[in-house]
Amino acid sequence: MKRNKLIVQLLAAVLFLSSCEKDFMTVNRVDAFIPSDQFYTNYNYAQQAVWNVYSYLPNGLSSLNYEAITDNAEATNVTDLSNVFNQGVWNQYVNPDDVWSKNFNAIRAANLYLENKDKADIEYIKNRIVTSDSTPYFNARNNVKFMEGEVLFLKAYFYLELIKRYGGVPVLREAFEYKSEDWKNVPRNTLDECVKYIVELCDAASAIIPQNLSSYSWYDVGRVTYGAIKTLKAKALLYAASPLFKGAGTTATWEDAAIACNDVIALNAYTLDANYNNVFGANALSSKEMIFFRQYGNNNSVEYANFPISFQGSNGNSVTPTQNLVDQFEVLIKDGSGAITGSRPFSWSNADDAANPYANRDPRLNNTVILNNTSFSGAVIETFDGGAAGFPKLNATKTGYYLKKWVNPSVNLVTNTSAVHTWAYFRYGQLLLDYAEAAFNAYGADGKPSGASLTALQALNLVRARSTMPALSSSQLNQASIEHERNVEMAYEDQRLWDVRRWKKGNTYFNQPVNRIKITKTGTGFTYQVNKLEDRRFDPKMDWYPIPQDEIVKTGWTQNSGW
Repeated sequence: MKRNKLIVQLLAAVLFLSSCEKDFMTVNRVDAFIPSDQFYTNYNYAQQAVWNVYSYLPNGLSSLNYEAITDNAEATNVTDLSNVFNQGVWNQYVNPDDVWSKNFNAIRAANLYLENKDKADIEYIKNRIVTSDSTPYFNARNNVKFMEGEVLFLKAYFYLELIKRYGGVPVLREAFEYKSEDWKNVPRNTLDECVKYIVELCDAASAIIPQNLSSYSWYDVGRVTYGAIKTLKAKALLYAASPLFKGAGTTATWEDAAIACNDVIALNAYTLDANYNNVFGANALSSKEMIFFRQYGNNNSVEYANFPISFQGSNGNSVTPTQNLVDQFEVLIKDGSGAITGSRPFSWSNADDAANPYANRDPRLNNTVILNNTSFSGAVIETFDGGAAGFPKLNATKTGYYLKKWVNPSVNLVTNTSAVHTWAYFRYGQLLLDYAEAAFNAYGADGKPSGASLTALQALNLVRARSTMPALSSSQLNQASIEHERNVEMAYEDQRLWDVRRWKKGNTYFNQPVNRIKITKTGTGFTYQVNKLEDRRFDPKMDWYPIPQDEIVKTGWTQNSGW
């Protein structure tokens, strides 16, 4: 195997640093023509090798258009990759979301580091110390130790990215070139073996990274934490317990997933942010809800793409919410004094709803979607037909809505101002809903694992209460209400695409038309009509991505069913 010498090309991104240092997007390319056995002896190069492994993590904000592969959204740009999926014309030859090579290259980078982790020489730091303070040496010694835990976590993360798309993939415990001749002899492991390996990696990582990092002030904000490791393990087990994975032979249970989620809850390290918007805005970094995240620093690409087209500078690449998503947000029931007494599903058959469809809705609707005749960035947005941001204006929303979540209204496109952005890979609200689903399926609405503090019902109601939504009762909690809550809470967070697949409900949600709202201005008021925007296609075989065909030819593996 070609591992003895290599040309090391590092994307030495100093990841996840605080705002006073380099941000996540700062990249310094280093070309080092050094044998690998010498490269990793250099402590600084070894650190950069770890940063390089981080650089393979998904770029969440640049992939918001993936929400348009679900029933939640529609891409305004007709050339957007989502159209390939929605028309059902993707396959083992053409797959816009083919992350196979990227993640196996990431796994190789992780394995290279793990094979050479003990070579880092930090004795020179000790030799430079001329006082009684040996803190720099001890910090470096701990950093070398922690970097192993970080890379084990990252390797597990990359494997989850692979298996949620392709099912079972090769488990690689050592590094070799992904494109080498040796690849043709690599067996494809079962999905169950892959899940168990992810759990193994997470357990190894959590034995290295301390639960409490407060005494390690040099450990940069945003690096892998104990809580992040435990959350990744819980997420993998949630997937493994779900219908799609169970049908492919996984042995993990809902009990396993619930216990793993509870392990994170029991840390008492995270809480729901009192303000839902904080998790998606410029202050996200300081939120106790964030578990694992990516810092972008000052940036405005999301705003240029998603500001309503009525703003000068908006580039028309918006990913707009569909009527399907908007209809998911409940209507609040209030008494004569305005106090909330309950909630009910929104219905166009209800005369009050049809006449005033945005009144008294779940507050998360207004947090997620820019609605007609509401204020955004100092302007009233007109998405009605003939309005400044509506049809038939070029590059206007096709759905009658624009995206608000992740979009910072303080950005000025004309003067090119920007704002800090932070993408949440894992957040506590998501973890609570993962726990609610697993615990409900394992123990029912009011049961819980031994020693746990929350039932499934209590966990889900905590998430609802943060947004002033009334609590559900035990009889109201079921799989349908769990699916509903996950969608309204986590739209545009890269959850829907995988949730629907693991539930094996693509035909229910993705093989149906998506709708738009036609809004007509009548004097000072508006009338509303739901129209079909487009048909979508989803076949059962699409629950799993096809293995790239060149891999099938090279290895002789059996292609995923139906492809």
